[in-house]
Amino acid sequence: MVEFIRFFKKILKAFASLRLAVMLLLILSILICIGTIVESRLDAQAAKVFVYGSVWMQLTMGLLVISLIAVIADRWPWQRKHAAFILAHIGVIMIVVGSIITQQKGIDGTIRLVPGEKSAAVTVPETELILYRSKDGASYDIVYSEPVQFLKHPILPEKPFLIKTKESEIEIVESVPYGVPKRNVQNSLIAQSGAGLRFQMMNDRIQTLEWLVQRNVFEKINFDMGPVLVSMGGLWQRNLERHEIRLVPQPTGAQYSFYQKNQADPTAKGELVEGDKVHTPWMGLEFRMLRYFPKAELKWDLQKLDHPTPQSTAALLVRQGGHENWLFLNDYLKIFTESHVYLLSYRNRQVDLGFPLELKEFRKTKYPGSSKAMAYESTVGYADGKDVVISMNEPLQYEGFSIYQAGFDPLPNSSQFASILSVNRDPGRPLKYLGSLIMTLGILLLFYFRKQYRQKP
Repeated sequence: MVEFIRFFKKILKAFASLRLAVMLLLILSILICIGTIVESRLDAQAAKVFVYGSVWMQLTMGLLVISLIAVIADRWPWQRKHAAFILAHIGVIMIVVGSIITQQKGIDGTIRLVPGEKSAAVTVPETELILYRSKDGASYDIVYSEPVQFLKHPILPEKPFLIKTKESEIEIVESVPYGVPKRNVQNSLIAQSGAGLRFQMMNDRIQTLEWLVQRNVFEKINFDMGPVLVSMGGLWQRNLERHEIRLVPQPTGAQYSFYQKNQADPTAKGELVEGDKVHTPWMGLEFRMLRYFPKAELKWDLQKLDHPTPQSTAALLVRQGGHENWLFLNDYLKIFTESHVYLLSYRNRQVDLGFPLELKEFRKTKYPGSSKAMAYESTVGYADGKDVVISMNEPLQYEGFSIYQAGFDPLPNSSQFASILSVNRDPGRPLKYLGSLIMTLGILLLFYFRKQYRQKP
């Protein structure tokens, strides 16, 4: 028993040593510096994955907590003069533990609200792969789902990531964290493929080149070039708020109709084949059909980057049946076999908020004489019919969540906007606040006791 007590005291002294504390603080400072560099060169998610959420950071923080506890225990039996010292150390321990809880259990994401619709799906930075299967192409079942982290564990061609199906294997050959997609449209031999149309809109001041490609024969494709909306295929309903060019795919070309704003009937219509051009009623614009595939396949090439840009996205190179295609983050890839249709989705993971939010109204204030937004806010319904106004400086605090106004998106074919809200839950925050208070109290007591000792004769 005596030997055990001696051994315990020896271990306690080792963890309570000033040398270990200095070493841990030095390592922590180095890790924070590395994290700052990674975040400036890449982004916050990369810094979290490689540094702040790494084993080294967790080990360092854990050892720091143990060291602080050992320092407190080493002062036993405690005296009145130790109160400031103990409180300061307890405060630091609580802050560190609160930070660990936040890192492990916290939520930091966004939610997109469309007017009149309810949603409780919060999009977070973590990613997942989901494979859907269908026999008729109408209803799909999930047959595979797995969280993935290709930023930290990239896929290399020599060791592909396999997803097995009943008919074959789907191989993910390569993962690219940052890349810029480039479209390549070609003729398709798949019967379910939709049409592809490349057009040019131009006058003496404007020139626009664009592809409209349907992923299937039922899909509606839009291109909004400002003064006029171009739409092709799918279910269609006339939007009287917009000038519109409506295209309907045909075996050898496309039917077109020109619609003026606030008019339900077309002002002109006809048929186009490759090379045809027609003058529109707007701004002297000329519409020309440059290329047309009645069955089109959209292929993507990728320009790989070593750092993120506003145009870059994560991507996976998928191989199945001898064909390779790029799959981009928050997109899906359709794969056809003899008996089934598969959809492979690579997306940011979504978590349930626990209560639905409904966008009642979105308001945007512009700078005088400009179209740039000066301020914006959302009236949001939540929790049994309650409404609240959420802005950048006035968040909704509910059920442990802080919900801020983060941005907005214009909705296609509409003058309305979708509201983007930032959602944050920090379960370690009360512990961090209490720890900060206790640490501050300990520091104040330290100055108080020092002053008393100096006044003693």
